[in-house]
Amino acid sequence: MNTTSGIETLQAMFLRVAFAGALICCVTACARAQSSPHGRLGLPCESCHVSESWTTLAHPMQFDHDTTAFPLRGQHRDAACRLCHATLRFDEAGTDCFGCHRRDYAAAVAINHAAAGFSTTCTDCHEEAASSWLASFDHDRTDFPLRGIHESLTCATCHARNRYRGTPAECVACHVRQYAATTAPNHQAAHFNTDCATCHRALTWQPAAFFPHDQWFPIGAGAVHSPGRWNSCADCHAAQPNYAAFECINCHEHNKASTDNTHRGRDGYVYLSSACYRCHPQG
Repeated sequence: MNTTSGIETLQAMFLRVAFAGALICCVTACARAQSSPHGRLGLPCESCHVSESWTTLAHPMQFDHDTTAFPLRGQHRDAACRLCHATLRFDEAGTDCFGCHRRDYAAAVAINHAAAGFSTTCTDCHEEAASSWLASFDHDRTDFPLRGIHESLTCATCHARNRYRGTPAECVACHVRQYAATTAPNHQAAHFNTDCATCHRALTWQPAAFFPHDQWFPIGAGAVHSPGRWNSCADCHAAQPNYAAFECINCHEHNKASTDNTHRGRDGYVYLSSACYRCHPQG
């Protein structure tokens, strides 16, 4: 047997054995990867683990949750992995809010979500990026943005008997008692508009702004009838609740003798408030 030929044969056999061994290792490694307890993450182990101890996690991890179907926002950034990933197969965790927050939804006491028929899409009401779950509800995303004193009220003040859907947005729905009980001026007797915002402001309910008055008489313009001069409707409308009646003479420092003298020779002059208005409709 040729010595050289024999050596070559041995080398070939060795290579075949080595290749087979490598193939077995590769197959085994692939099989292990396929049976990873974390599912198909597509990441090398060292992205999260350290070689010194398998149970010790790398800090910081190279894994970026924002590259997944569920980027972390707000309180989710501080949550432990196990709070959302009940099993080690991370790829099986759902991305819908209700999947994790079902218990929170059912346990809500201050506002019974289930009884009120609230959506199970938490982000309809809660801001994911907010600093806390309770502080995240934004009423401005509803049909009734909160302004002024409304911002300090409890939910139950307007949402009686846990009624949230279909709560009226009209002022009088909540303020009908104040409307009926007001006597200075008497809103009902004067047939005032039930749209409270016509005269009242959400920031300062009292004092009320004057009813839009300029179409009859400009009480908010000019040096004589400047804003702040009048304290109440009764200053001019003494015969309440008849607001069609008004007095000019009671407010102006006139006396009949001097007024008669000033207006001597004026056609249609009479010492009456109605006559004052006829000639001085702008004050």
